Amino acid sequence: MTLAGRFGGRVHYFARVDSTNERARELGRAGEPDGAVVIADEQTAGRGRRRRSWASPAGKGLYVSVLLRPPFAAAESGPAVQLAAGIAVAEALAGILPVPPLLRWPNDCYAGGRKIAGVLVEAETTGGGGFDFLVCGVGINVNHVAGDFPEELRERATSIRLQVGHEISRREALAAFLAAFDTWEGVWRRHGLGPIRERWLELSPETAGGEVRVQTAAEVLEGTADGLSDDGRLRVRVAGRLHEIAVGELVRLRPA
Repeated sequence: MTLAGRFGGRVHYFARVDSTNERARELGRAGEPDGAVVIADEQTAGRGRRRRSWASPAGKGLYVSVLLRPPFAAAESGPAVQLAAGIAVAEALAGILPVPPLLRWPNDCYAGGRKIAGVLVEAETTGGGGFDFLVCGVGINVNHVAGDFPEELRERATSIRLQVGHEISRREALAAFLAAFDTWEGVWRRHGLGPIRERWLELSPETAGGEVRVQTAAEVLEGTADGLSDDGRLRVRVAGRLHEIAVGELVRLRPA
């Protein structure tokens, strides 16, 4: 497969894999350079955050992982890349969907109130505490119909096809995403997290003033979203106290 731009030079295509993130991690350990891309027609063990499965039927969705070797620490790179990838997904879909897609912290994209895409960023580090590379995995529901989703997800998931009423080219969706990701990941490398944070908040109106419930490892917080911190954490005000959450699961109660 030939694609233009920074992410078009080293594309590894698989008809069927367990997970594109796993294949990208293997390539990273073998020395594959920054910007390599792994694409699969089907995943047998696609996953999202918290090891949740990602429905990946053959020929239906976009299952892609990008190998990155940014010149920054893993703690700084992971959140920034996740936000940049979310922006790229939303902007790619905005040119296709009849309604504007919205981002939901930390890694989901919604259309018509249903989840249409997700991002999973994983860091690979050495035993000595060094930082080797990141893998940014993206799943976009492209040509799924309702029956392609597990029964428990059919009321909560959607696809481009379900939104527009006809099939679209997965290649075109891939090219649109990679072009947008090239732009925003480059913005981060040159200018830091500030512009990424600003654009992400434009695409996630509920993150500024929406009533939210957030499940963290330790507790459930219910309050008002107050944007993102300078390092990409979700800010939530609960009874006058400001919490900054690095890892959690957000459930919207009511938008701003």
